[in-house]
Amino acid sequence: MAGLVTPDSVVQFRAVPYATIPARFKQAILLDDLSGTDREFTKPGFACPQPPSDDLVGGGPFPGDIRPFPMDEFKSLILQINVPLACLQSNSSNLADLPVMVYIHGGGFVLGKIDPQHSTAYIVEQSLLDSQPIIAINIQYRLGALGYLHTPDPTSTNLALHDQRTALIWIQRFISGFGGSLSKITAFGESAGGMSICYHMLSTMPVFSRVILMSGVTGPMTAPISVSEAEELYEKTLVELGIQERGEEGLTKLREIDVEKVVAASSKLSGEGEMWIPVQDEAWFGGKEVTWDIIPELLGACDWVEAVMLGSTGFEGTTLIQLAQALTPATFASSTSSQLGSSKSAKLLQTYNITPSMDQNLFLTAAMRWIGDVIFDAPTHALAQHLLRTNKKTYRYIFDVRNPFPGQPFYQHAHHWVDIYYLFKTFQFRYSSQRLKDISTRHAQLWITFANEKAPWTENKGRNEVVIVADEKEGWVQRTREQDQEIGGRNWDRCEGCWEAYAGNPYVRPLKIRPLVGRKVV
Repeated sequence: MAGLVTPDSVVQFRAVPYATIPARFKQAILLDDLSGTDREFTKPGFACPQPPSDDLVGGGPFPGDIRPFPMDEFKSLILQINVPLACLQSNSSNLADLPVMVYIHGGGFVLGKIDPQHSTAYIVEQSLLDSQPIIAINIQYRLGALGYLHTPDPTSTNLALHDQRTALIWIQRFISGFGGSLSKITAFGESAGGMSICYHMLSTMPVFSRVILMSGVTGPMTAPISVSEAEELYEKTLVELGIQERGEEGLTKLREIDVEKVVAASSKLSGEGEMWIPVQDEAWFGGKEVTWDIIPELLGACDWVEAVMLGSTGFEGTTLIQLAQALTPATFASSTSSQLGSSKSAKLLQTYNITPSMDQNLFLTAAMRWIGDVIFDAPTHALAQHLLRTNKKTYRYIFDVRNPFPGQPFYQHAHHWVDIYYLFKTFQFRYSSQRLKDISTRHAQLWITFANEKAPWTENKGRNEVVIVADEKEGWVQRTREQDQEIGGRNWDRCEGCWEAYAGNPYVRPLKIRPLVGRKVV
């Protein structure tokens, strides 16, 4: 195999295929050898078909970026493998049996790819500088309707999850040939990537031993949908594409139509509030129905994951301001009362200090907090609270560093996914200060330490609630819950109040209230 040396101490194998797709809406087939493929892995591969996107929030394209990024429905199941150069040059036992970090990208289940912005090569370089060498891998999987549409074919359910599992099986089977350890695999993912890791923990197949859930714990908005809901979404997809046939004939037509039209229909339905998320499937989740309220307990019971790192950003809901702007104090109160009942609605309003006559600017802040909580913060907090009572090693963080790119959307906000601009070290050339570079480097170091089966900071355990906070002034600083509430001004009780307001309603989707119906959620 030929790879690319980038940076000097790391070999990057690009676009390594891990599976083939026999047909649209068919399960991927593991590639157990590469003899029939080009062995030169030095060029970028194809992304899964998806809507166009420009990362303006991150300052725009990187120098030399390929735009538009090439996409191919049947050539997108690929890996990027970053290995220490010395590992391939030497038979030294010091560079064998290395920990492996596998990144599962986010993107609302509809976007995402392997690209220079998310390259894990600099994390591998940092691991060598710290004498904690690792191998790091990025994976791609099918997105939107191509990955989550529930069709009449019983083998086509949750294809995106099966893609990810197939990639992880490929890694288990072949990573030792690169110097990696089968027993030291850490899966890390942001947003939909972290939630995907949760879905794997809710299954029975062990494919990693440690996890890092970055703003990505499955909760009320992303718990698996029922089969009946999935069938309704399938019907909407056929209607959107103008397919008159149903049953097997309809599926045949769906497989024949141009992939660009499938992506367009998938994107349009997302824009109308549909979510492309996994389906309740006994083959994946077992016989027990997975509802949002028992997910912390089920994740805590996953006996093949020994350690969990989890956290969120300082203001997750900022990026969903358009949803908040569709609400007023009055419509929020009436809609949540219809959904939860007057008593629980009143408690929810009290949790966020929402009153009928409050200033609209204050309400927007409260509404964005609520939106961020129900999707990201509250599920993360609930899982962290549950893990306090388990034997899993647990480490909690809050990333409260703001977007550093002037003139871009969400500049100076610690918004959802802002940590991605720091962890990979790929954005450091855009930082205006050494302080931000130091925060970024330390970010990578902490994640590397965890993957090396060491404690990155004090464990969150029992009554000892500890969190490490990434702060622009102090860098990464460890605090107790009480210290963070006092110094950082964070209201930890807010997430508990939010979770309790929806407790007792295992099928509730908090954002499915009247003023938000038909609006894009993620």
